[in-house]
Amino acid sequence: MTDDRPRAGSRLGRILMQVLWPAFLMAIVAEGVLFSMVDPHELVIVGLHLADSREAAYTVGFFVFWVLFACSSGMTYLLSHGMRES
Repeated sequence: MTDDRPRAGSRLGRILMQVLWPAFLMAIVAEGVLFSMVDPHELVIVGLHLADSREAAYTVGFFVFWVLFACSSGMTYLLSHGMRES
C-alpha cells in the first residue's frame, strides 16, 4: 500500500518556490529599473551614504527588494490558499 500524500518537506519546498522564485525575479527587474535611473553614490539615507561601493549598493538593494517582494508573494499565497493544513 502506497502513501499518496505529499511529504511535509516537499510541500514546504513547493510553497517556498511559489513565494521566493517570483520574488527573486521581480527583485531583479526592480533593481535593474532603479539603478538604471539612479546612481548608487547619489543615494543618501539618514545623512549617510548607502554604501562606499556601487557593488555593495547593488547587493543591499537586491536583497531589500527580494525581501519586500517575498513578503508580497507570501501574503498573496496566504490569501489565496489560507492557513489550512492539508
